Amino acid sequence: MKAFKQREREYALERLRSLRSRHEEAREVLDFYEHILLFQKELYEALEGKEANWRKGMKWLYKLLDLCVQHGTQPIGERAQELKYTERELLGQAVDGFLKEKKAEPIDRLIFLSFLQPFYQRMAEEAEVNKEEWFKTRCPFCGFKPHLSYIADTEEVEGGRFLVCILCGTEWLYNRNRCVSCGNEEDQHINYFYEEENRAVQLQACDVCGKYIKLIDMRVNGLAVPQVDDIATLALDLWAQERGYTRFEPNIFGL
Repeated sequence: MKAFKQREREYALERLRSLRSRHEEAREVLDFYEHILLFQKELYEALEGKEANWRKGMKWLYKLLDLCVQHGTQPIGERAQELKYTERELLGQAVDGFLKEKKAEPIDRLIFLSFLQPFYQRMAEEAEVNKEEWFKTRCPFCGFKPHLSYIADTEEVEGGRFLVCILCGTEWLYNRNRCVSCGNEEDQHINYFYEEENRAVQLQACDVCGKYIKLIDMRVNGLAVPQVDDIATLALDLWAQERGYTRFEPNIFGL
């Protein structure tokens, strides 16, 4: 299982490099995301056989801040520089506050999620989480919201829809036609938007509450990596937001 998870990370990087050549509008974001994925891969592997305790791994946060200064946009680099010179205890309190409140300013959220995800993914993999008949819109492990969903055939269900937690990556089955925000199931108020040349990536948008979530159909494109294909198709998010929709839970970049 652990070897499979590590291979998943390698494939995510391969997928990113493949998509970058096809999504020029997302190239800058994908370039930076590649650095984040490489950092997370290194951290995830370093946690093998060790306690996944982020408080004991604060050195990794400072390594991430250096990465953000070097490769991030000017606002990201400037904020990372500020955090680098924040007292260690205060910085830890800021991370802890994010975990408790489950929200932060966009750049802080990007940095904290990039740092915390490998720790929480390790913990979630080791935990015994009962996901059967969960059908809720909060992660059964960490309590964070899902930032995207995907459809896939499994041994247990055909064409099942799964939500994916923004923090720990836990996946759980959810009603395919239900709005993740308000629970609406009326077809006339649920819309699906996609680009004709990429039907695998869709937006499920609810006209009752005005929220949407991205939906990756793995049956249409089995090569897709949901979290990577999500970032590559940021144009869909901008299109939806221009029309008044708000994403249920933004991705790591706040889109």
